[in-house]
Amino acid sequence: MTSQSPSPPVPRSAPSRLRGVRDGSLTRALRVILALAVLLGVAQLGAGLAYTPIFWPVGAFTLVFWTWIAAGLIAWWRRPGNGIGPLLIIGGIGIYLGGMANVPVPAFAVVNSIFATSVLAITVHLLHAFPSGRLRGRLSIAAVILGYVVAVGFDLVKTVLPPLTGREVEVFDVAQTGLGIAVMVVTAVVLTRRLITADRRHRRVLLPLFTYGILSVLLVPTIPLLVRAFGLDQPVVGVLQLSLLAGLPIAFLLGVLLGGFRRTTALEALSAWLAIGGANRPAVGRALAATLGDDSLRVVYWAADRERYIDETGVEVERDDAEDRGWVEVRVDERLVGAIEYDARMIGEPSTVRRAGEVLAIAIDREHLTSELLVSNRELVRSRLRLVEATYRERYRITRDLHDGLQVQLVLLALEAQTIANSSDASPATSAAAEQLRRGIDAAAADLRGLVHNVLPASLLEQGLAPAAEDLVDRLEIPATLDAELDDSGLPDATVHTAYFVLAELLANAVKHARASMVHVAVRRSGARLELEVRDDGVGGARLNGGTGLRGLADRVAAIDGTFEIDSDADAGTRVRVELPCE
Repeated sequence: MTSQSPSPPVPRSAPSRLRGVRDGSLTRALRVILALAVLLGVAQLGAGLAYTPIFWPVGAFTLVFWTWIAAGLIAWWRRPGNGIGPLLIIGGIGIYLGGMANVPVPAFAVVNSIFATSVLAITVHLLHAFPSGRLRGRLSIAAVILGYVVAVGFDLVKTVLPPLTGREVEVFDVAQTGLGIAVMVVTAVVLTRRLITADRRHRRVLLPLFTYGILSVLLVPTIPLLVRAFGLDQPVVGVLQLSLLAGLPIAFLLGVLLGGFRRTTALEALSAWLAIGGANRPAVGRALAATLGDDSLRVVYWAADRERYIDETGVEVERDDAEDRGWVEVRVDERLVGAIEYDARMIGEPSTVRRAGEVLAIAIDREHLTSELLVSNRELVRSRLRLVEATYRERYRITRDLHDGLQVQLVLLALEAQTIANSSDASPATSAAAEQLRRGIDAAAADLRGLVHNVLPASLLEQGLAPAAEDLVDRLEIPATLDAELDDSGLPDATVHTAYFVLAELLANAVKHARASMVHVAVRRSGARLELEVRDDGVGGARLNGGTGLRGLADRVAAIDGTFEIDSDADAGTRVRVELPCE
């Protein structure tokens, strides 16, 4: 029975230090952004009240602006290492700049003419960047750049150039429309491919989000045409457009919060975790997954002797070469110690994973050594098990040789001696000598049978563990009960033999040393373990370090990777519980 030393306590300052890391510069920055957004919104509302006869457009644009900012702040706080939050805040700024035209100030009208449709380009950017917040692939990068050129670049050119003729304006509009259609076609192709390759859980999040985003980008500029076709008023156009725009940040925020994308923490939190976690800190893989917000992230370790990657239990693993899986090696002083596999859809930049790996490289190296130790320990257990199995095979061979060879020869010699003693031609002296020889041979055969039984009992060899245990209990000198729930078919020979000999020794101890008046034995199979329990009402006081007997039993059990526990008290007797592997 092994004992474990208590882990050192975590310093009391640990929680506050971690909170300081998490709520430090990021929290201050988010608070500054919130304060500025409130001031800008209040300023826009004040200007609307002072200068505009119709106030509701100003109020509606301000409300949509605050919606985008709030969604961006929440998303940024939820996943600090992700770009969705900052993009939503930029989208809110685009809404604000586009709504400045509602205040009749010439400078505001110029700003509006440039950024009126910038939010559509930002929405395309969000669609391509979700969920990692970063663009992946040249096609996505090209589509987003072209989207900004169409939404902002064309309007900027038309604003800064001298007044254009009707023909020039028509050419500009046709080019802008054609490129806008190209952006949406490319976006639809990219998003469709991502939906096809996504797993079922993420597809349930991506499909409604992508659908709503594409429809919003298409409908916002075309709603005026649709409304005029139905003869509706101009205010209806504004309400419909703003409603679609207000729903976009909420949709992306829900995608982050409800899509199985956990909250991330800053990389500085890893440093604090590494410094103060002590013996109670979590596994490196869990710490990285929490930091980067990727539940599927796993850390593997490089086994140089086998030139293979292994997991924390020492089992060999293969690299996943799927398109959506990323792979970053971790090194300590140019020595490869492991790698980090992650979801490339959620973590767009390998540099983020690489920096996190560098922070925890020493911890990963420590777990790498631990995994190698586990492999060595497992090999040691297998080696001991092979030795035990070889011992029992040799016992079986010796038992068979004695039983089928020497014992048969002794029986034949006893019959021959009896034949001589019964012969009519033999003299009385010869008959008496032959009779004495027969009795000696019978005694030798009896001793041989006892020796064979001690080496390997016939009941265990021929019937199995449960009948052999019942035979032991029946032959005990004191009252004993047996509770056997066991189908010992398929049990390893080493387990069967170890269980029998441990049980025999424990029962002998109960009679000889514990001076018990009653013994209860339980043998059952639970999953991949064979459980053996012996309980008596003796004098107690048995200890593993009290002599060689129990220690020898514990060593025999440990040799096949089993456990041995003893609880002995003068008032309650002795209880020994043994677990042995069944596989």
